Amino acid sequence: MTGTGTHPLAWLEQPRVDAAVEVFDAESAARTPYPDLAARAAGIAGGLVARGVPAGSVVPLLCRTGTDLIAGFYGIQAAGCAVSVLAPPTRMSGDAHRERTRQVLDALDAEVAVVDEDHEPYARQLVTEAGFASRRTVRLLPIGDLASCDPARRVPPELALVQFTSGSSGRPRGVRISHAALAANVAAIRDWECATERDAWCSWLPMHHDMGLIGCMVVPVSGGNNDLAVCAPETFLRHPLSYLRRFDRGGATVTATPAFGLKRIVDRVRPEQLDGLDFAGWRAVIVGAERIDPAVVRSFTELLAGHGLAPEALTPAYGLAESTLAVTGVPVHRRAAAVRIRRHELAVGAPVRTDVDGVDPGGIADVISCGRPLAGLDVRLVGQENEPVPEGHLGELVVTGTSLADGYLDGAPAGGTGFCEDGLHTRDVAFERDGELYVLGRLGDGVKVNARFLFAEDVEMLLGRAGLDLNRTCVVLGEIVSRAHAYAVLEDLDAECAQIAERVLSTACPGIERHVARVPRGAIPRTTSGKTRRRELWLTLNRHAAQATQPS
Repeated sequence: MTGTGTHPLAWLEQPRVDAAVEVFDAESAARTPYPDLAARAAGIAGGLVARGVPAGSVVPLLCRTGTDLIAGFYGIQAAGCAVSVLAPPTRMSGDAHRERTRQVLDALDAEVAVVDEDHEPYARQLVTEAGFASRRTVRLLPIGDLASCDPARRVPPELALVQFTSGSSGRPRGVRISHAALAANVAAIRDWECATERDAWCSWLPMHHDMGLIGCMVVPVSGGNNDLAVCAPETFLRHPLSYLRRFDRGGATVTATPAFGLKRIVDRVRPEQLDGLDFAGWRAVIVGAERIDPAVVRSFTELLAGHGLAPEALTPAYGLAESTLAVTGVPVHRRAAAVRIRRHELAVGAPVRTDVDGVDPGGIADVISCGRPLAGLDVRLVGQENEPVPEGHLGELVVTGTSLADGYLDGAPAGGTGFCEDGLHTRDVAFERDGELYVLGRLGDGVKVNARFLFAEDVEMLLGRAGLDLNRTCVVLGEIVSRAHAYAVLEDLDAECAQIAERVLSTACPGIERHVARVPRGAIPRTTSGKTRRRELWLTLNRHAAQATQPS
């Protein structure tokens, strides 16, 4: 294996006996020692071999968060196959989730799928429906039956897993991650986090998503068999205090979350509920996956500071599935820098002023650093003609290094993020200051007005600061007949919220056609990781606008 780091399956040979994986909810917890987890993975591998699953196959895995998912992930790889973790359905899932799952099975050319007991009825109905069954036959393999088989092992192929992008800016794409890239990113993340065998992880993130799968499962398990506590996302959303209690007195020391997770804790946990808790041993709160609002970071640290959490424990990062996970991060134990910029002065290739003073809530943005490249990775910024841009100028991020994926299942698609000869062109724009990167947003999620860029993430932050619930609010920007438009989409929010949105748009989006759309609950399309599918929403809004203008 080329690259750096220990092979991700090496731990199966000598699992730690003094550490375990704990699965918890608001009322209970169960621990599984690593030797038991390794034995279960070996049985799953043996079951796949016994059932004739060819070496080199990509095997989908559909499980709830827990030890079956972890054992299945490693068992499939130990059988000489690659794994792809599917997003499980939720109470709100409907036809869109079913169609996405069918698209993933088609893209993987899947002949078998490993499922747990909870999801077998759902999976069986999905693969036997007439429309899908006529295209493909998928054999379902219950994970409990596989685990009871005699252990077996085959040489792992170069491909370790296929993880699907969130699809927030288009159709989800399968990214091919090699064992070499996986090992390199795990080693780089642990080095950046200053991880030791004494650290313990805790996570509520969905394990079908790169941040939860790689950052909060593979890093602690493959990287050192560290103690790991996990709960389902639903547990965190309903009972964030049960998650926080895992960090009391050094019980857990490392976690990762999107900024939304910090906001959830601030909104749902009262200060008096933290009485008696001690977070002095909580070393790192990795924050990524979306634009980070410094105001949310401040609110979170202020809530927990009286209980020992150091402000420098908040560690912003940047990454994407095409680089396995992490690309940059603020050094652990160092407080993240932040700067103020003017929204209306942003242009690719142009300098970004970071000495902005005064009060202008519609025109000034606070931007927090995403740090420096991790070991084995390099980033550069380029302009519209792929020319290098100097420090302090806005450009598109291009990534190279040992953690890059081997491409997409369907090759290099036109438009959007893509692999080129000179590296991974992310379509994310950023500027560099004092060697650190400040990521502003995606080119596809912004509009150009008078040669300047406006990003949807910026406007959403303003809506959140104005008091709107960002779980039910979305901003999409685009052009119609060469005219820039901005939509604030409010999901099941009242007329007062609409008035607030109108005021924010009028301040934040001068010179743009502005619209506030109130829609029913569930009308905003989202990825399986909770991000808004902005492109899909933009097309839907445009269709409705076109229909409204048609003569009767």
